[in-house]
Amino acid sequence: MPLPADPATTPDTVFTTLPDPGQARSHADLADRLRRLKVWAGNPSYDTIKDRINTAWTADGRPARERVCKSTVAYCFRRGRSRLDTDLVVAVIQALHPDTGYVTRWRQALRAVDGEIEAVSQVTVHDRLPPEPPGFTGRTAELDRLRHAARAGTATPVAAIEGMAGIGKTRLAVHAGHALHREQPFERTLFVDLRGFDPDPARRPADPSVVLAGFLRLLGMPGQLIPHGLERRAALCRDRLAGTRALIVLDNAATPAQAHTLLPAATSGCLTLVTSRHSLADLRPATHLSMKVFTPAEALAFLTRTVAGVPVGADPRAAARIAHRCGYLPLALTLVTAHIHGTRGWTLTDHADRLDERHHARRLDTGVELAFSVSDQRLRADQQRLLRLLALHPGPDFTARAAAALAGTDLTTARAGLDTLHRNHLLQQATPGRYTFHHLVRTFAAQSAHDEVRPAERRAALTRLFDHYLATTAAALNARHSRDPAADHRLTAPDPLLSTTKT
Repeated sequence: MPLPADPATTPDTVFTTLPDPGQARSHADLADRLRRLKVWAGNPSYDTIKDRINTAWTADGRPARERVCKSTVAYCFRRGRSRLDTDLVVAVIQALHPDTGYVTRWRQALRAVDGEIEAVSQVTVHDRLPPEPPGFTGRTAELDRLRHAARAGTATPVAAIEGMAGIGKTRLAVHAGHALHREQPFERTLFVDLRGFDPDPARRPADPSVVLAGFLRLLGMPGQLIPHGLERRAALCRDRLAGTRALIVLDNAATPAQAHTLLPAATSGCLTLVTSRHSLADLRPATHLSMKVFTPAEALAFLTRTVAGVPVGADPRAAARIAHRCGYLPLALTLVTAHIHGTRGWTLTDHADRLDERHHARRLDTGVELAFSVSDQRLRADQQRLLRLLALHPGPDFTARAAAALAGTDLTTARAGLDTLHRNHLLQQATPGRYTFHHLVRTFAAQSAHDEVRPAERRAALTRLFDHYLATTAAALNARHSRDPAADHRLTAPDPLLSTTKT
């Protein structure tokens, strides 16, 4: 990689004021001020700065192996930096302007920026599982697969649990962890929420390096001995877990890559459970569980147990109606039962009627809408648009050609969009090549379409869809009648896919 050009070399660019590091809010800001300082100091070459640093470090007694090279010095000045080596930056400052007070200001600025970034990336790790979820229902097949994975004899069993928002991934992982611990106790437990889908945009997905530092502290390593660098921390963590029967739960992973660095060594014998709304197919080797909604019987059993004592009212099938309106989705059922317990004087029939009214008005409970909106926010704008337009489809399922017609795009782009939505568990595959919505996701997407997509654009999308179906029907009829000598007519209809351009 070529070294960055020395900054500010144009004749009319002159920096006469000493840059103030105290105004910096990021590493990129600090790197910008470092480039200005270089020019202010007479724009010495990277070789000159390197020689000054190595001379000072040798005088301080540093070993020869710690001497810096020209490319390392040049990298400090590179634009768009997201990290800086504090020790090296301070040495560069001392080489450019060895004023004690000014160097101290840079030290303070570096600590302030590092502190802000660390606060944003801070994550809490735990040495125990969360309390076992009350009223855990069903999931017998999934629990059997997790038990099989734990006992499969592989050195480091990993189970990847994926599914849509509110499907109960964390509840399953926590319940399974408690059940497996009762059957054969773990010596150590590590649990962390990786914040892959936090509704607060300021709470970004957890930095694996920060997670590993937390793990090392729980494994007995003093904070001052924890090394910098992802790979060194990962190696130390694997070494500390070696030979230990441990349970590691990586909840809410944003990507397989975020989780992969946190997996123990292949010889450790630890069981790792990873949950995510995204596909974890790339996490290998692993047992992969794609979770579905409750069966009607499981949903009814959940309701029967959690709302015991609430009068049924006039409709003996009220609980079944509630389960149906919740789409058998565990999160929706949990929110509804909380509402039931908080509404005195209502019967289950009253609550079933309320859900019927909300369904006809295409409205979701707030918690369910929030869960879907978090997944939605992680999509690109074109993928969000496709999701909303698909919710306009009047039928129970659709193909990539129908999706292309709705979105006004080509077939390849539509297929890629459908694949992304399916991997994010916002669409289900009814049969190969045909996709469908969970009805709560459809309600969310339809609400978003009416709120965010102009009426004219919605009408145009449906017109393209109907034109596509008309053209397909005409082609089918013409193909059939072409074998009928008595047929003397042909139907014609334009197919929007034949003249589609990307929008």
